[in-house]
Amino acid sequence: MMRGAREQRVAFSPIKEAAAVPKEEVWEVRPGGMLVQKRSPDADPPPGGAPVPTIRVKVKFNGVYHEIYINAQASFGELKKLLSEKTGLHPDDQKVVYKDKERDSKAFLDMAGVKDRSKMLMLEDPAAKAKRLLEERRTSKAERAAKAIARVALDLDKLATKVSALETIVSKGGQVVDADVVVLTEALMNELVKLDSIAADGEVKALRRAQEKRVQKHVETLDAIRAKQSKASGKARPPRQPPAAQQQRRQFQPPAPTTATAPAPQTQTASWETFDLLSSVPSTSAAPVTTMAPATTTTPSPRFEWELF
Repeated sequence: MMRGAREQRVAFSPIKEAAAVPKEEVWEVRPGGMLVQKRSPDADPPPGGAPVPTIRVKVKFNGVYHEIYINAQASFGELKKLLSEKTGLHPDDQKVVYKDKERDSKAFLDMAGVKDRSKMLMLEDPAAKAKRLLEERRTSKAERAAKAIARVALDLDKLATKVSALETIVSKGGQVVDADVVVLTEALMNELVKLDSIAADGEVKALRRAQEKRVQKHVETLDAIRAKQSKASGKARPPRQPPAAQQQRRQFQPPAPTTATAPAPQTQTASWETFDLLSSVPSTSAAPVTTMAPATTTTPSPRFEWELF
């Protein structure tokens, strides 16, 4: 009687009832339209407790068969990873053909009908390889650009500290050396040149643009410091006074005429000496002075004194 009571208590224990409740099943639709239970790596073994069998498949590549031991419920992607270890071919560059049909990496072996000692064919996919290489090159280029921008950002942090120190001095009414401002400006422009030489796309381009804005902001701050210093020095400097001699010259200088008149043209005159063509003795009478006048003016004819023999 006591034994039966104990068995009855164990049979109606709430712990056993909770353990007997099955877990909720999750279903998924395969590419072919078949509704199957979803698999996961952490899934429990089948109700019978039997482990999933391991099968041996033969894959031919470049005339050589490779034997692969794999889980019967594994995917073709897992099979490609194992083949990559034996052949050295990247999984993304492989093309697995089973029963004259290329199999997707997400498809499962048992769903495709793969059994123990099944044979497959593996080919190299040139298009997939070229695509993968381009993607790797693009990724590598983006990584190099990101590292270059990070180095420039570190240099900008150091320069930003110096700029803020100068700004603090000027804000407190102090004076800074103009050469220091010029050197900092040139250093910032050099960093800007480095940023312009970096080719970037997408997120890396946004990072480069952010650093360019930082450089522009620091350069504007330095320009404001120089302008503030030049303005302060201009107020402190007295106005320049002209020399005393220059002031006197400006004081006694006569006013300039309002209208300018051209001087009258002067005509040059020439005196001519007359000779007697009939006598060797020149005449004492002076010839009248003629001026270089226009052709319309006439001169009087000279008078000569004649002697009789």
